[in-house]
Formats: sequence, structure tokens, C-alpha cells
Amino acid sequence: MLESVARTHLAKLDRLAVLETADGITADEGRRSDRVMGWARRLQASQGIAAAVGEAERALLVANGLSPDEIEEVHWTLELLRQGSMGSFPRQKLMALLEACGASQGEGDLRQAERIFYRGQAAALLSVDRRWTGDYREDDKLVDQLLSDQGVAPGVTASTPVSREHPASSAVGIGAVAHDSPAPSQCRPAPSQSVAGSSLKETSITKLAENLIKEKAQLGEWNEKTQRQVRSLVATFVEMIGEDHVRALAQSRIAEYRSLLLALPRSYGKGQNDRSRPLSEWLERAKKLPDDKVGRASGTLNRQLTQLQEVLVYIEACGHKIPEFSGVSKLLSKKKGRARDERNPFSPEDLTSIFRQPPWTGCESLKNRVVPGEVIYHDALSIVPYLARYTLARREELCGLDVDDVLEESGIPYIFVRPNEHRTLKNPQSTRRIPLIGEVVRLGFLRYRAEIKSLGHKLLFPELRAASDRTPLGDVFYGDWIKVQDLAVPNAAEERKVFHSFRKVGGADLKDGGVASELRADILGHGGDNVTEERYSSSAKLRQMLEALEKLPIVTAQIVVREICLRPDVLQKRQRPSARPRRQTQVKRKT
Repeated sequence: MLESVARTHLAKLDRLAVLETADGITADEGRRSDRVMGWARRLQASQGIAAAVGEAERALLVANGLSPDEIEEVHWTLELLRQGSMGSFPRQKLMALLEACGASQGEGDLRQAERIFYRGQAAALLSVDRRWTGDYREDDKLVDQLLSDQGVAPGVTASTPVSREHPASSAVGIGAVAHDSPAPSQCRPAPSQSVAGSSLKETSITKLAENLIKEKAQLGEWNEKTQRQVRSLVATFVEMIGEDHVRALAQSRIAEYRSLLLALPRSYGKGQNDRSRPLSEWLERAKKLPDDKVGRASGTLNRQLTQLQEVLVYIEACGHKIPEFSGVSKLLSKKKGRARDERNPFSPEDLTSIFRQPPWTGCESLKNRVVPGEVIYHDALSIVPYLARYTLARREELCGLDVDDVLEESGIPYIFVRPNEHRTLKNPQSTRRIPLIGEVVRLGFLRYRAEIKSLGHKLLFPELRAASDRTPLGDVFYGDWIKVQDLAVPNAAEERKVFHSFRKVGGADLKDGGVASELRADILGHGGDNVTEERYSSSAKLRQMLEALEKLPIVTAQIVVREICLRPDVLQKRQRPSARPRRQTQVKRKT
């Protein structure tokens, strides 16, 4: 297991380093941040999730060359990791790793696997010279192997270093060497699985992509939707280049793939049988379509190119050189104008109008939520909008909350925005805790959550579960929400106002209230320009965030609190009849 975790994390860090270098991260910054996280993980491997930097640990870090500032970073990184884990460990990942090894999965096995998991990550993180200085020892071994195959004695070239010292193996003390305690025999990969220097290396692009997908799924990094997307784009890419072999790969083929995406009908890939027809037929069909039915939207194009890059970086990490490979950064779409100009915030008048609509004052029936009446249902339509107002969370973040994502610490209730089986998050820094102000509690949110939990539901808004697992929960919510928005803000489309406008106005309100930019970033889930899972920046305490959110103007004071009234389909645990996305055909209505 140790070897498997270290290898997987090395490949992941290699991919991240490529992306971060393209984003302007310097080698010194990368080395420092990896060292900090590496030692945080190594201390967790020794002490568990409650690891801390005491006098003994401080002396150890000094002995291993960390500066006082780096040691302080290790200290608060451990604190952040401890807070983010809520005292738990990655149980599902560990169970999957143990299962792959054929090992038992008892509580003791899981606890031991946790320490091995952190050791593997630490070993990969501390190999900073390999990643940031170009100390690719596997390349030297490959050349030696090639020379040996040709009858030339390896290791005699002038460029061959006499000796190398590796940070992960020169560390003093805790878990000093990544391979100092060999993994159990059942956890060691078979010789045919060796990545570097093996004559049996996999050469199929499709199979290598499947290996990556399997690893990402095993580690919980890609959900089923992302796995389907990657399989789809790889199939299209391989069909385009005409050969399912790594020798056909080159940087120029990526540019060709981008051109292909921009020439195909927008509907390509959405049907189950689309790939039964050759690309040439689809390209001919595209010539007869209007311009707005051809190509890809900027966001979709960038996602597909970035996912292809992940596959190609993985292939290179497996020992296959791609000629002139430089990534996709120069091929990504550059959106016109600034991101802040794409959507406008709701005005105070808009917010007042929204929360005076029937879902909060009384509607005719469940089928007629925007017709005035006497009934108020407590569900996503009546709760998600005020959560968006008072937490500034994104639509999908709120719609995909689990019952267990509503928690409390030191008397402060909060929602824990984190990836789950229903949806992923926009980016790693989106994982965060957002405290709930008193107005949210007054409106009955915690009472609603208690009712949903008592019924045994896992999803906080179970009526949003669509018939198809591929349908985002936010899309189902959108079908009801857009009716409310059309009534409350009739000119929303022309004024470029959408559900995201709750975040826009909330961010502006916090700024006007004097909330520091760093604290606003923590609340919004921005957290810096180049944050990854291995990059942690200072995070505000829950109480500080609560005090900041309490500066938001209250726009729901007129809502009369009532007893919780759940939907019949939720009470009876029936699938919502209309649980399918009701997408608007006009782009201007999409959030």
C-alpha cells in the first residue's frame, strides 16, 4: 500500500506542478509549500490526525532544514487539516486501498492504513528536488537501461552525477524513508505493473486513461460524471488521431483536437449512440448547422482540454515521452471581458421582491408555487434562496448538501461545503465551513434539517434527486427557481442577473461592511489564485466568519415563521415526478 500511495501521489504532484508552473508558481514557492505539507503529513503518519508541533517536533524540523517560518506553517497546516477532517480519516479511500491489496478491513487495519497513507503522501511531497529541480532519477535509469540493451556500459557519460541525496530519504526521525518499512507482500504490485524501465509498459492510450480513471475514482477525486466525461473525450481523441498507441501522441495533436471540438456539432457526445457514426459524418452535418449549434462554449472547451491534459500528463508520468508536450494553457479559451462583468448583483429592491413571492408568503399548491395561496412548503425552493443570501454559497453547493453537512461547533451552527456522492465542487478551495447567522435559524432551517434527518433522508433536499444520476441537483432546482425569478425580477435576463447574483450582491455587501478581502475569500471559497489540495493559506476562524456574515443586510425580516411543512413526496420518500432538468433553451437564462 505504501508504494501504491506514494506512486499515485507522485503522479498527482507532477500534474499539479505542471499546472502551477503555468500559473506562475516559482520553483522556490513550490518547494517550500511541498516541504510544509510533506512534514505535516509525516507528523500525521506518526501521531494521527491530532498531530501537533511540540518541542520535539520543532527540533526535528530544524534538524531537517526547515526555517522558523516554515515550521510555523507546518503548525497551522496541521491545525487546518485537523479542522477540515472533523476528527475523522479518509475511511472510504482506505477501505478501497485495503481491498485492492486483498487485506482485511477491520478498525485496526483502517487505523494502520491511515498511517501508511499519510507516509506515502509525505514521501511523495518531500521529493521536491525531483519535481521542482529536475532530479528525474528514473530518466537516468531509463538511459542506463537503453545503453545496456545496446551493449554500452551505463553510467559512464560525463553528465551522470556521482551521487544524489534525496530529501525524502535524508530526513531525520519520523518515518524517515518512504520504503524503510516494506508494505505487506499482498500490497506490492506485480513486476508487470512497474511504470519505469519495464519492457511491458502499457502503450494503449485508452487503457492508460482507464488506469488513471480507476485511480482517480479509488481516491475519490473523480465522481462518475467526470469519469464518463474523460472516457468520452479520450474516445474522441483516439478516433481523431487514428491510432490507439502512445507513439501517435504529440503536442500538435492537442491543437488538432481543439480545432475538432470547435468544428463538431454542439450536440455531439450527448447521445448514447453518437460514436457509432464516424467523425467525418458529424463534421459534414456541422456544415449545415447555424453557427450557434457548432463548437463548444468556452467553459466546456476549457474543461475538455484540461481533462485531456490530465490524461497526457499521467501518460508521461508512466514513462512515455510525448514530443514537444507543453500542455494546453496556450489553447484555452480567453473569455471576453472580466469575470466580474459577466453577471450583475441583485439590487436591494430585487431581494425584497424575491422574498415577497408566494413560496415565502403562501402558495396555492405544490404544483402552483408562484400562485398566491395559504400553503408554505419547506423545501429547496423556499430554503436554498435564503441560504444563498446569507451564506454566499454557490447553487450546486447548496442543492447538494447532505443532512450530515449541517453541523455545530462551540455553539455555532454551520454548513460544511465539501465533495460528496451527489456532486463535486468547483475547485479544492471551495471546501469550507460557513456559519449560519441568526436569521437563518429564525427561518427554521435547523428545524427543517431535523425533520429531514428523522425521516432517514441522506440528501438535505431529497426532492432534487432526478431520475438520471447525470442530472445536477441545481438543474432540477433551477426549473422551479426561474419561475420565481421571472416574477420578482422581470428584466433579469436583460440585466444579466441570475441565481449567482446572490453571491455577487453578498460579496459587495461584505466589502461595503468593511470585511477584509482575505475573510471574504474564505467565505466565498476563493482562498487565493493558486490553491490546490497541497496548498493551504490562512483560514478565518468560524466566529470571525460569523461576525462578518452578520453584517449582511437582512432582507427576509417580513417572512412569518411557520411550522415545518414538508412536501408529500419527501414525507413518503417518493421520487419527485418532475425530477428532471428543465433547461431553458436561451443561453441568457442559464446560470
